[in-house]
Amino acid sequence: MNSERCSVALLSMIMMLLLSLLGAALLMLSKTDLQIATNHRDGIAAQYLAEAGIQCAIAKLRTDPDFVSQSKTSIQIATSESLGTTTTTGSHTVQTGPNSSVTNESTRLITATGVVNQARRQITVNVTLPAEDSPFSSKWSN
Repeated sequence: MNSERCSVALLSMIMMLLLSLLGAALLMLSKTDLQIATNHRDGIAAQYLAEAGIQCAIAKLRTDPDFVSQSKTSIQIATSESLGTTTTTGSHTVQTGPNSSVTNESTRLITATGVVNQARRQITVNVTLPAEDSPFSSKWSN
């Protein structure tokens, strides 16, 4: 009878060890999934911030003649943005200037970088400004 108790106790200890290992493995798996989801969310938010920086620079090029003349040399605009919750904050940095690979003086190269936590996304866009005597120039200089 005593040997049966020892074997039952030993079997119980082995089962507890196996269940503990299974629990630890599931905990690690769910922690990894949470980190993947967080990185994905931050990457999308950084992409949106970079796109917002591009749109901001395009709008400024359309409406501000002083900005158009300033952007003939490389300038940098940094704007800080807050997203949704208090723990998720991000920023975008926009740099605009002449495109060195294009000889057209009315072409501007806009580079926007969105950063949220560890995620970083960068977008580069070429924008051609309308000519001064273009029928579309009034659209740009509102």
